[in-house]
Amino acid sequence: MSLFPAYTSAIPIDSTSNTNDNESWLKNSSFQIDLPNVSENTTEKQNKEKAENIAKLTQKKRKHSNSKKREINADLISSDGDLFHTDSGGARELLTVKTISRPSAPIYDSKYWIDDPKFKKPRSMKSKFKRYHQYRESNSDVEVKITSKNLNDVDFTPRDEHFIGFKHEEELSSKTGFYNKHLADNPHDIKKWLEYINFQDTIHLFEKSYRKGSVAKGQRVLAERKLSILHKALALNPISESLQRERLNIAVSTFPADELQNYLRDAVEKDKSNIILWQGYIESTQCSMSHCNAPVVLDLYTKCLSVLHQLRRASSVERHTLEECILKMLYQCGLFLKQAGLFEQLWTVLKMYLQLNLSPNDNNQFNLSSGCSETQLMELEDVIFTSNLPLHELWLRTEKLREACHWLPYLNDEKYEDPQRMVFSEDVALLIHPITMPENIFKLAATVFSLLKIPLLPCRHTTMGELGLDYVPWNLDSIEPLLAIFFALYHVETPRNLWNNVRLAVGPQYLNKIPGHEEYLMFVITIMERTVKCLTGDDKISCTIWFFKFQRLLVILDKLKLFTMTDTLKKCFKKNFKDFLKLEENRQNEIYYLEYALLELEFGNVEGCIKIIRASLNFNVELCTTNISSRQKNWCCLYRHLVEIYVRRGKKDEEVIKLLCEMSLQEDTTFNEETLCRAKTRFQTVTQNLIKGVQTKLKCRDHFLPDFFTDWLMCNSWFIYFNENPTQCFVFLENVLQTLEDNSEILWQKEIINEFYVALLFQYYSTNPSVVILNRLDTVLHKAIEIYPNNLFLLSILDKREMKQNTLGLRWWKVKKMLLKPDRAISSLFSIIIVNRKMENFQEICDTITGNKCEVYTGLKNCMMSLFKKITTNTNSRKCGLIWRLYLQFVYVNFSPEICRNVYYSAVEECPWLKALYMDAAIYIPAELTQIQDLIIEKQLRLHVTPEELDVLRG
Repeated sequence: MSLFPAYTSAIPIDSTSNTNDNESWLKNSSFQIDLPNVSENTTEKQNKEKAENIAKLTQKKRKHSNSKKREINADLISSDGDLFHTDSGGARELLTVKTISRPSAPIYDSKYWIDDPKFKKPRSMKSKFKRYHQYRESNSDVEVKITSKNLNDVDFTPRDEHFIGFKHEEELSSKTGFYNKHLADNPHDIKKWLEYINFQDTIHLFEKSYRKGSVAKGQRVLAERKLSILHKALALNPISESLQRERLNIAVSTFPADELQNYLRDAVEKDKSNIILWQGYIESTQCSMSHCNAPVVLDLYTKCLSVLHQLRRASSVERHTLEECILKMLYQCGLFLKQAGLFEQLWTVLKMYLQLNLSPNDNNQFNLSSGCSETQLMELEDVIFTSNLPLHELWLRTEKLREACHWLPYLNDEKYEDPQRMVFSEDVALLIHPITMPENIFKLAATVFSLLKIPLLPCRHTTMGELGLDYVPWNLDSIEPLLAIFFALYHVETPRNLWNNVRLAVGPQYLNKIPGHEEYLMFVITIMERTVKCLTGDDKISCTIWFFKFQRLLVILDKLKLFTMTDTLKKCFKKNFKDFLKLEENRQNEIYYLEYALLELEFGNVEGCIKIIRASLNFNVELCTTNISSRQKNWCCLYRHLVEIYVRRGKKDEEVIKLLCEMSLQEDTTFNEETLCRAKTRFQTVTQNLIKGVQTKLKCRDHFLPDFFTDWLMCNSWFIYFNENPTQCFVFLENVLQTLEDNSEILWQKEIINEFYVALLFQYYSTNPSVVILNRLDTVLHKAIEIYPNNLFLLSILDKREMKQNTLGLRWWKVKKMLLKPDRAISSLFSIIIVNRKMENFQEICDTITGNKCEVYTGLKNCMMSLFKKITTNTNSRKCGLIWRLYLQFVYVNFSPEICRNVYYSAVEECPWLKALYMDAAIYIPAELTQIQDLIIEKQLRLHVTPEELDVLRG
């Protein structure tokens, strides 16, 4: 017998009963329960009651709602008693409700169709436009997709001409279609590609106004959209520097530091010969506050130069281009060493390059000593430490003193105390590579001169680009590269001052009269002299002319009280010049005599200058418009300078015209109408032949030599100016520029013609002011600066032009936009200089009642503050150290210390390698000098006196 009745076999089974209704297995003696017998009718009744309760609650909640009522019918409940069903009939009234509340809102997604094509939206829905829907035509099962082509044919979405967003979107779509079609037909149009990329900003503004999404997400999407377009453009134009530069700028301004490094590292691995990608990859570490460290950055430069050298050895086609890239990276690496204060390592690198490529047989050619007296230096330090100055002032003066005197490493036979002044050749050997192409030797010399703070004379945009001095956005950290603004060109007087501050020069320097400045000047002059001796041919002539112009610039600066030149140095210049001209190899070069004559002119000897030039013109040449000899170029250059001297000295018009007739006819004839007619015909004939002829692109060294094409055109312009009238001269120059506009091979010549045209207009406006001439001057000047934003002569004329209109009114925003648009350090800096000059002029105004000078009003200060903020947020100009230093100086004088502190740390975050900023901390935030010194040590920048040594010396 089983324990449980369910398992017993004795229980009888009724075979007649239905097996489905048999419930005998539920009966158990050990578990007794009474289960109610629920029928189907009872279950259906309960479900209907529950549905009615839900309907009543829903109707009760809808009474207090402004939306339309919807009654829930009993039909919504299926016959099976389910509360959920598939709504296949469609509820069109739900489309008129913006938001459907629970429980009416479905908890599932469902597509809907509009059966009635004549359905009209209520007034509240007119502001919305749904672009992509599907609808069914009446009495048809065909689904029609709405597109831009059939949009106006759909009845339920009428075209609303008054919807502003819709009109804007139509315009953007039309513009996008235009760009796509044009670029598909003209894939090599770089200008249109850049316009299309900039057009994405307009689309982004529209999306930000009419669509949802965070600003950060929108900026990232915008950057990725631009990069996608750039990848397509670079696939079709792989050698376009403008597109590559734009890609780098977008990546730098969008990606965070770590992601930017990974992106550029991958890009460099794919294209190892791309100098722009290498530049961005190195700057992603150099410009990052958390990653910047001097040895790490130098390792990146070493790796880059080694890769370029290996590619050059393996390639024979691109050898010249790769060697130019090596020189560009050398210049950028030298800038980093100079701005980080590592001048000993910088000079070691430059010396080894000069020895390897200019004097391989004489390794002692460039072994120089500083000439600074260590005894005198120690005496000056003792005076500083016994002066009882504050700690920050003691450190600043000691650091500047040693920086000005200790810029060269120790020689082998010298005793040394500072271990950082011991630089071995092995330390920088991996940075040294030979320059094998002869046309790049002059570029090497120009790179060395620029790193030694010798300004480019004259400083032109095209020359900077050809020499590779333009592509580094942070090349300005001190005032020396801007000294070319004082170099006399044409017949326009040089400006009197640039910025009233002596702190802008960074040691070692030759401008300010401090210990070590004379020694550094003689060091620079010696390097230029020895470099010239090692060169040959046109390279030697070009560097010699640059050297003479630098000496002339020092004389000009001495006249302007911006530089102190001793009488001994002046006599030394003249004596060395005469000894140079006495050499047999230099006697037949007329351009050397011209430079000596211009030096005599700056010394005040006008008659001696004219006499020297006249004596140099005792020869005739055969005028040729093709295969022009160097003697013909020198001859025309001598006449052009003589005419400008006549104009500057106020000679009579007849004397100038007679000189020009003598030049064109090459004979000394009487001055009459016949002579004028013959000279005019000669000028016209030669000018037409020159313009119609084929002008080839000049080499970099030729930018420092006379050019017959530009000199002849200027002389012809002077002849028209004095013989006919200035208006005809202006028309002549405009026609020449218009004729040469499409010629991309003569960019340097067109830049010179623009300079001369602007100089003529400015000179004529200064003597004969009129609205017509002023408008023409503004038009020509602004157009020229947009094309050549690094031309210091054009920028100096703009500065003079703005000084004649002492206001920052409606015109200023146009000037500011023009200067900031190229995002170049020099043009951006001049916008600051112009506003600062206006502030200085305002301060010179005296009150007629009290006699006190006026203070700068708040509006002008805010204008300058806004300008600094704008410049320091741009992609390239925010890395310029000189702009940040001027920003700090302005804020320190005019605003609170807290604002000055915030600006300082922003500057250090953008330029963490710039030692001059850390030294400025002793002036602007002296209380935090200890933290600043820790930063210098952490970044491993050059520190001449440590805090521990300073404490010992004070004791």
